[in-house]
Amino acid sequence: MTELAPSNAPSRRSGRFIKALSRTLHFTFKQPLRLYFLLFHGLRVEGARHCPRKGGCVVVSNHQSFYDPPLVGVALPRMLIYTPRASLKGSWFYRIVTRGLDLEPVARDGRDVGAARRMIERVRDGEVLVLFPEQTRTRDGSLGTITPGFHMIAAHAPAPVLPVLIEGAFEAWPRTDKRPHWGRRIRIRVGEPIEVKDLKRDEAAKRVEAALLALGAKRNEGA
Repeated sequence: MTELAPSNAPSRRSGRFIKALSRTLHFTFKQPLRLYFLLFHGLRVEGARHCPRKGGCVVVSNHQSFYDPPLVGVALPRMLIYTPRASLKGSWFYRIVTRGLDLEPVARDGRDVGAARRMIERVRDGEVLVLFPEQTRTRDGSLGTITPGFHMIAAHAPAPVLPVLIEGAFEAWPRTDKRPHWGRRIRIRVGEPIEVKDLKRDEAAKRVEAALLALGAKRNEGA
């Protein structure tokens, strides 16, 4: 008698295919995107050496613009897993742009336990997860409130948190504009990894905020 394959075999094969496709797309478009940002925004990256070359990691970045995900992808030497908000799936444009990408959509109500478990497992398996803990793009270019959700993933994996500051992307493409402004310079600064497994949630958030401010972030005085 022929042995039946496990019921989740197709999804596993599909998952492996998406990961392979996403990796191919990532490294295929990385250099063209780097060239674009260099030519049109004079991109400079500082501190990329701080990114661990192997093992799991949680990248925590400020959120200035639509540009942010590809900017982080260009700046760091690792394959990255992004975590867009789940509600974006309702947009046909979003579905077209992200088709073939290996993403971990997350509900912003803080109750997406399944997504949290998947993200912890992926970081534990040595992957690099990108989070924007302000949860929305800045309205004035300053650093908003750092939510501590990243702590659960980094502490349970466990894995270091890598602070990344994006500077100038707000001026290059603010959330109120439909098109980017070429000629506005963008800088990315990468800080040293932070271990948070022995820290409480709020303390970890304060440490990350302090790291981003030390890299040059502007404080949101109204936060």
